[in-house]
Amino acid sequence: MFAMTAVKKAATYGYKKYGIPGAIATGLGTLLGIRFIKRKLFSGSSSDDDEIDVSEESDDGSSAAN
Repeated sequence: MFAMTAVKKAATYGYKKYGIPGAIATGLGTLLGIRFIKRKLFSGSSSDDDEIDVSEESDDGSSAAN
């Protein structure tokens, strides 16, 4: 609901100041900005869940140089 209100107010401001192109530019800019912020804030930290356990194989005492 907040996003719709913010976009509508921004579009109204842009329309009053610059006409139809201003309404489109400010409305679209506001919409993209809100989506970007929401995506960053509410994405969560999935990096903890996606960690891959890397288990090292035990060396049997032989080296690759020999």
